[in-house]
Amino acid sequence: MIQLGEALIGTCKDHWGLTHYYWCDEDLGKNIEIRHFSNNQAATYNKITDERLSPKVRWISCVPERDSLTVFCDKDGKRGYLNVNTGRVVIDGQYKHAWHFSEGLAAVVADNGKVGFINYDNEMVIPAVYEYVTDYDYIFEDGVCVLLDGRTNKYGAIDSKGNMKLPMEYSHIFKGYGETTWYIRKNGKCGLADADMNIIFEPVYDNIRSNSNESNAYLTQNGVKQLVSFDGELILPFVIDQTWPLMYMVKYHDDEADEYELHPYLVEVMVDYNSYGVIDSRNGRMVIPAIYSDITMISKDLLMAEVDGDEENNVVFTTSGVAVK
Repeated sequence: MIQLGEALIGTCKDHWGLTHYYWCDEDLGKNIEIRHFSNNQAATYNKITDERLSPKVRWISCVPERDSLTVFCDKDGKRGYLNVNTGRVVIDGQYKHAWHFSEGLAAVVADNGKVGFINYDNEMVIPAVYEYVTDYDYIFEDGVCVLLDGRTNKYGAIDSKGNMKLPMEYSHIFKGYGETTWYIRKNGKCGLADADMNIIFEPVYDNIRSNSNESNAYLTQNGVKQLVSFDGELILPFVIDQTWPLMYMVKYHDDEADEYELHPYLVEVMVDYNSYGVIDSRNGRMVIPAIYSDITMISKDLLMAEVDGDEENNVVFTTSGVAVK
């Protein structure tokens, strides 16, 4: 009787608006909204009929752009799913953690503490065998999901059937803005994979910039930048982003501007917008590889190649490219 009375009182308060935070309402679907209450609970309602459509729960996630189902957390802290168009629960709260559906699949933490993927019928279609990592988003994009191993801090990728597309051995896997290709990093080197996670270029390059619309990429290795097609054809063997003339001081003045003279054939070059080297403009030969943070002439016959933040490793070269210090 006491519980029934408390329930009736709570219902009356809700109806009279005594516990309802009106300024916290959120649109969920067409004519469906999330209403929040002072006891840290929330529920879905029909905005037209004022009918409550779901039980009161701890929270309901905002509508995901990628799917028609969204996550909620029930009073026991278990995650389930409700339909944003009907406001009704379609998968009861039963998971410790759960993520939004993406491309027909949703990641959940099963009873064994591992991450697996369910379908709309709550069937575990990709077994729960992956390590759960807090604050990580298990989402499918273009048929693949990038996974993180919390123990090794390495990334890998699976397809929508659970097949391993990339092993868990990469330091980073990400997609560039507007690109269909995936950038991969391993042992400090860059590589490239296609939309299906098939390797296009192995991770052996210092830098890569993909141009997936034209099926080619700029590859930088040991200070040399080239444009190469995805099938391996060399399009441009030598790419430079910017050049500057090199000059050296010929006379110092205390009270007026010092005097400088341009070098007759050496030119400073920039590659990948942060690496500098020197070429011989007479023949295009690389005199100093573009792997340094800056290049300056310290005399008519000597150049200083600077290593960013590490003066002890700066290198002095002759104008023919021979390191002397």
